Formats: sequence, structure tokens, C-alpha cells
Amino acid sequence: MMHNIALKISSALAVIILLTACDNYLDTNIDPNRAQTVTLEALLAPCIDATSNNHYLAAFTTGQFTQHLASYFPGGTDSYEETRMATTWVGIYLTALTNLDVLVDQAEEQSSPHYAGIGKILQAINLGIATDTWGDVPFSDAFQGENGLTPDYDSQEQIYQTIHTLLDEAITDLQQPTSLFKPAADDLIFAGKLVNWVKVAYTLKARYAMHLTNRDQNAAVSTVLAALPLGISAPTEDLQLTYNTVNRNPWYNNVSSPITTGNFTVGPSEQIISLMNGTYYDVIDPRLPKMFDNQGAAAYSGLTNGLATGGNSRLSVNTWYAAQTAPLLMVTLIEARFLEAEARFLQNGGTTTSVGTTQEAYDAYIAGITAHFAKLGLDPAAYLANTDEVAVGKDNLTLELILKEKYIAMFLNPEAWVDVRRYQYNNTLYRGMELPGNYNNNLNNQFVRRVLYPFDEINRNSASVTPHIKTMEIKMWWEE
Repeated sequence: MMHNIALKISSALAVIILLTACDNYLDTNIDPNRAQTVTLEALLAPCIDATSNNHYLAAFTTGQFTQHLASYFPGGTDSYEETRMATTWVGIYLTALTNLDVLVDQAEEQSSPHYAGIGKILQAINLGIATDTWGDVPFSDAFQGENGLTPDYDSQEQIYQTIHTLLDEAITDLQQPTSLFKPAADDLIFAGKLVNWVKVAYTLKARYAMHLTNRDQNAAVSTVLAALPLGISAPTEDLQLTYNTVNRNPWYNNVSSPITTGNFTVGPSEQIISLMNGTYYDVIDPRLPKMFDNQGAAAYSGLTNGLATGGNSRLSVNTWYAAQTAPLLMVTLIEARFLEAEARFLQNGGTTTSVGTTQEAYDAYIAGITAHFAKLGLDPAAYLANTDEVAVGKDNLTLELILKEKYIAMFLNPEAWVDVRRYQYNNTLYRGMELPGNYNNNLNNQFVRRVLYPFDEINRNSASVTPHIKTMEIKMWWEE
């Protein structure tokens, strides 16, 4: 099976090259002369691979904003210096969404709704990463070829409506009784098991509804709790791409493996380490040795964001997330349970400072912790024996504890940055959270909320992009 996956991904990369080689644009343009007859089977694998890689590309930078990660060099991205994430833009638009547009269009033309459904879920995921990174982005006017080389931008509110529409359409497509072509081994995640894709779609509906708690909390919570019973309910249903010794995990390729030759980029931040090593809470988290490599030291410490000082812990090849064959987690049972915990806590009238909730909210909180321990291959019993700051019981549960556990469990997922921004980098909810060293004073003492559009996009599509340009401290639409 692993050999087959290797062949699929290798051929997938060839398809990406075929579809993009003639496209000299790094924005949403499509070369009108590109191949239009690539089979659905050949298209799906590269789109899955690209979507997984885009999670890495986004999280490499956004993880420095959430303070999951810190740079080994002072005064860089984690100091909030001008950040544009051009490679991530290319990964999302050129490598993923361009090919997904072809996949969905061809699937619909070829009476193959099962392929179209998977394609729309992947479109929603990539579009979600894009809008939560830059804000307003192109979509409805994009992918027009020579008829639309300068696409207009959709507002973030429009993009969110589009995401939910794509997910609703995907659910309908995947539940169609017939499909001329059906995914099988080319589906690198579920091997054509469509029910799992449906569950992913419902979990994503819950995720993107939760993003809107600052816009309309009651509506957001209601949507979350309506979607989750139809969403992911077992770890076997997680949307994750497992790598192998031929096609290796991107964290291994770009972070942990280079460390072995002295090429350091990013490492674990003091912030996440301090949440787990007994500094901010009076408990030593058993997940530390799985997630981080402290090179045999007696304790764990992390790099100070913006200063590149301190820290004995690395994201090495021996860590769970950055091993050569580690899976890259995109949408999981872990996230679903923490979404439920937060939604039920808020539904019960919970606030940022209130204490106590329902049994259902507490059970979901414990289930989220348990699911993350299980993913890492660990027994949570010792951790859950701590009744002061972990398994506190429903009457003592706080939003702080829910968000702290979700923050740890969503390590290296760009979704974590959304949570931190929704709660305004609150250092009561996220203990120890503070502005980084060597802070970029142009941001007026504010935390970073977005990144800037890539220069290539500004240069080529100036008229469309200019009205949407905002500086990095300006809040997202869904934050307000």
C-alpha cells in the first residue's frame, strides 16, 4: 500500500507540472493552452497532496504568530516583520485551486459527482486557508483563463458563504447513488470511502461556523452543534495524509531533516513549551517527549519569539510531527471534540471568565484530550489524574482550559491561528502570550492579524488587489 501511495504521489507531481508548466503567473490566472483532458484519477492525487502541503506552508509562518514556533534568527517573521507568504499563495492558487477547478468542472461534465464532491471539499479547505491568511481573496472571478487575467477579489464574508456552499454541494454530490467515475486508490486518504468525506465536510462546516462567534455567537454555536453529529466521530475518519520514505512529510523535508546538518529554521516556541513543562500550569505534560526533542536534557525549554534565545527543544526527526513518515493532520476527531466543547460551553452561557459548564461540554473537552493522546500513541491516564488543572470536572471547567488544550492539540495546524485571533491573543486565555521580541513598531503595539499580499499579485493585478490591501495589525472581518 505504501508503495502504491508513493507511485500515486509521484505521478501526481507530474500532473501538477503538466497543468502549471505553461502558467507564468503566480496569481489566480490559468494558461488557456494548458491540458484539459487529464483524467479525474490523475487529477485527484495531486490535489490531495497539494492540499496537505499547503497546510505545512501556511503553518510554517502562522505557527510563528501563534507562538507554536519561533525562529532561530532574531528579528524575522516571528517579530512581525513584513510577511507576504508568497510561496503559500502559489501553493494554494497555482498548485491546488487551479487544478481543483479543472477537477470539479470535468467531474461535473463527466457525470461523476463523487469526484466533484471531493474536489469541492478540497476547494473549501484551500480557500479557507487563503482567506484566513490574507482576508479578501479572489475566487468567484478567478480561473477564467485569457478572459480574466486580473480577477476581482471577493470579500471575506463572501468567501465564507462560498465555503459553506461548496461544502453543502459536496455533501449532496457525495451522496448521489451513481457516478460514472468513482475514486478508489487515487483517493490517497480514504481510498474512495465516500462516507468519510461526508463526515469531513460536516466537520468543516462546524469549523467555519465557529470562526464567526464574534459576528453572531448564537448562530455560530447552533450551526456547530447541528453539524458535528454528522461529522468525524472516530480517528479512522481523520483527514490526514500519511507519508512514506519516498514521499516524505514536509516538516521532515524542510525543518527536522535539515537540522541534522546544522540548517536551522524554526523550533518550538517558549510559549507552547511553557504551557506544558510546568511553568504556566502545575503539571508536566506527558506529550512533551513525543512532540519535542530536548536532546536528553532534564527539562524542556523553548525559543523566545523574536529573540532566538533560550530553548533546548527541537522539532527533530525523532518527534511525532516531523518524522519522515508522519501523517500531516488537516481535519480530525481531535478538532471536532474541541469544537463541541467550546460550542457547548458558550451555549450554556459561558464567557471568557466564567467557571462551570454542562456535562456534555466537559465530556467533549476530555474527549479532545484523549483523542490527541491516542493520536500520539500515549495513555492519557496520568495526565487526567490531575484534577486541579486538567480533569477539573464540569463545575470547574473554564474556556481557558478548553482553549489551552486545543492550542496544544492543534500544534502545526494553521487553524490554531484563527482561535488565537478570535480571542484577541488574550493572555488570560493563553497564559504567557505577549508581543514578541524585536517587535515591528509599525504595527502600533498590536498583534498580527493577517499577512500582506504577495508582490507578484500586486504587480500583476494591481487594480483588483489595491482596494483590499490592509496592514498586518488590521483585524479580520470575522474578528469584529
